[in-house]
Amino acid sequence: MKKLLVLFVVVFAALAMFADDVEWLVENVSGGQRGGTLYLTTTDGPKTLNSYQAQETSSTDILAWLFDSAMQSNNKGITSLQAMAKSFSVEETQSGTFTGVKYTFTLRKGLKWSDGVPITADDFVFTAEKIAFVNEMTANGNGAYLDDKDNLPVVKKVDDYTVTFTYEKSKFRQGYTMLGGMTIFPKHYFADKVDTPEHFKQTWTVDQIDKLVTSGPFILSEYKEGVRLVLKRNPYYYAKSKDGVQLPYLDEVVYNIVPNTNTELLKFEAGESDIFAPNAKDFPQIKSEASEKGWNVVVGGPALGSQFIAFNFNAPDKYKRAWFRNVNFRKAIAFAFDKQSIIDNLYNGLGVPLYGPTSSSSGFYDPEVENLGYRFSISKAKRYLKKAGFTWNADGKLVDKDGNIVKYTLSTNVGNNVREEIGNILSDSLAKLGIEVVFRPIAFNTLVQKLFGGDWDSIIIGLTGGVDLGDGWNVNRLDGGLHFWNYSPESQKWVDKDDYFVPDYEKRIDEIFKEQAVTLNQDKLKELFNEYQMLVAQNQILVYTVAQNYLVAYKKSVHIFNPTPSPAAPTLWKRYCIWKETK
Repeated sequence: MKKLLVLFVVVFAALAMFADDVEWLVENVSGGQRGGTLYLTTTDGPKTLNSYQAQETSSTDILAWLFDSAMQSNNKGITSLQAMAKSFSVEETQSGTFTGVKYTFTLRKGLKWSDGVPITADDFVFTAEKIAFVNEMTANGNGAYLDDKDNLPVVKKVDDYTVTFTYEKSKFRQGYTMLGGMTIFPKHYFADKVDTPEHFKQTWTVDQIDKLVTSGPFILSEYKEGVRLVLKRNPYYYAKSKDGVQLPYLDEVVYNIVPNTNTELLKFEAGESDIFAPNAKDFPQIKSEASEKGWNVVVGGPALGSQFIAFNFNAPDKYKRAWFRNVNFRKAIAFAFDKQSIIDNLYNGLGVPLYGPTSSSSGFYDPEVENLGYRFSISKAKRYLKKAGFTWNADGKLVDKDGNIVKYTLSTNVGNNVREEIGNILSDSLAKLGIEVVFRPIAFNTLVQKLFGGDWDSIIIGLTGGVDLGDGWNVNRLDGGLHFWNYSPESQKWVDKDDYFVPDYEKRIDEIFKEQAVTLNQDKLKELFNEYQMLVAQNQILVYTVAQNYLVAYKKSVHIFNPTPSPAAPTLWKRYCIWKETK
């Protein structure tokens, strides 16, 4: 008993000392119950725990609980709110004939990593100079921080709590989003692990959860691949409610890993998970049960992310590369994909057709892409295949100019029932054109591995999206880490330098994404993003499918912070403010 009492006094003293030292982030929430476990489901566990190596949602969804940045997004998806920084500012600079811009971030005093070590400006400078700004250290490259001339900012530690980033020759536009949103890593842990990119990449793999040092509201306490992932409250988190309760409210978050979305539905209906994002096919069932089972249901606008069919411009087989690089071949596929029937039958009307890369939920959406006419027509598909140089043999099989029968593999992530059905529908439709598609759904992380390794033909997959199209730099720049359909030899060593091909429209999109980084004039910015959307749509670089409406259901005993969940700010927005009635 005496030992327990001593332990209690020590812990209490430590928390009291922490509380006295912290410049708290005070959130506009009160009356929540502290404690409890939030149960969620996922169909895949993380592939990595290193934020700078994570490109897939199975990893980034988990890392969002673990790491914070200087700033965070508001409920419109704009990075404008305090987080680890208590203040931030931007000002013009002058260097000779150049007008530049300086971003200043002032950190809260008393911030600590989950191991109790203070978080200071040294961590921010170290992360920028040794990790984020070094192209080889990150899976996405350093393009997020480059201006239109590929210059990085000068980083300066002003004092222990203030850091500045100065672009001396340009007015970098997205400083709050890219610099304020940069994930900060602990210098004391990584100082001897950034000597080589390979050493860094092997740090914080999924086998090293006991090594993880976090800044976010939770720490990772358990991960059993294919079974479960458990997050526990970070005792050093720096946010509290307006009535003085240290956040997060929740003690624990448990992700149960299940084989497919059908099992996620069953878990939610059985009360074994608290929040569920149903697909449109299942939504009417969820809605009909909501009142009896005590659920809130939300229908929002079209998702900001996108789903599409991609073709590998650098496919292993040379003759397939020729097909996939042929713009008229891709246009034929676009005409063979019946978006409206899929919306009516598979999405229960809860979706909209996508004709370009941008969701209509974004303020930058250009509706002109809808007038390009890519609507379902088998006859137009055949016409474009002829324009592409294809013919049909006596058996009705499509053949290229060298007599190769058109047959290729189409993949998606197994367990995503909607994508699997889209794959089956598309395969049937292409069969009418004499194209033989071998449809093979595979595990998500295996799919991602193939995507980055080049061993694929065609794929149905999606990307998350943001309100500002500039956030898609890593997809659209030629050196972007997610420019997966046409990686450059510099990005991926397996790409043949002698065979690498970049069409003019891709070169122009690369220029646009450099130019937008320093374009402050909103009319000019809109003009650039309109041109980008038209280039993608006209050339069907990716064949876009359907954007489902934002759909979510959650128990009424779960109190989310966002009163109006949306694609820009979903149910887990400000997750440290979520609380759950425990009785």
